[in-house]
Amino acid sequence: MKPESFIVNPFGVLSPKVDEEVLRLKDLHRRRVSESSTLQEGVLIMISKLIEMARLLSECIFTDDMAQMDACATLGMELDTAERTLTRYLVSSGLSGDMWKGIIRFPYRLERIGDMLENIMLCCRHKAEGGIPLSEGSRKEVKQLFAILLEMMEGVREGFKNPTRELLEAITAQGGKLRQMASAYRSAHWDRLEDGICAPEAGSMYGDILDSATMASEYLEKMCLSLLALDERNLQSIAGGPEAREIQRQ
Repeated sequence: MKPESFIVNPFGVLSPKVDEEVLRLKDLHRRRVSESSTLQEGVLIMISKLIEMARLLSECIFTDDMAQMDACATLGMELDTAERTLTRYLVSSGLSGDMWKGIIRFPYRLERIGDMLENIMLCCRHKAEGGIPLSEGSRKEVKQLFAILLEMMEGVREGFKNPTRELLEAITAQGGKLRQMASAYRSAHWDRLEDGICAPEAGSMYGDILDSATMASEYLEKMCLSLLALDERNLQSIAGGPEAREIQRQ
């Protein structure tokens, strides 16, 4: 009997043959999602691109490195293409019921996280081109938010491979912590503006960064909650049904 903490992985059910190189995750952000990719490969590639985007942004927001911003923009475009490919795969799979409701939004949510990171990238460009400084307090806060966001993304990637209740619940708890921190940072930023510590030009930009990081964490939470909602009984019934067999032939 499986331990109660185990969550049956829908991607394992729908993607029985996964490239071993994909599971090793090495340089996975460099790969493209193609028509021949399995669902699990596709979502692992997408989340790996998001992790790389967040890693680059956590650096270039302080260094004003335009090359890193360009790399983020390229990854964002690749995510758009991957979302369309995986959504088309799911729509044509013949899947229905709880499984369909649980995972049909995953490619879209991953692409939306990419949009949020692109918003932050645009803020970085605006900061660099306008020579807009961030206060020491703001810099520390952004660094802390990115650290949590990266940890959440890495957790979700592991959840796509081997979901457990403890892992998924820990990620959702991190999302709640990030929201609280972002709210506190927003208030602190306005206090700094009033005290003349922050440049007025940084106000809207910093607010956009906080909003985008919060939205990205909320999409990650929603995916975890969807995995938690998929119980083993439903997955086992689908795994032996015609929908699963059809997907396995594709």
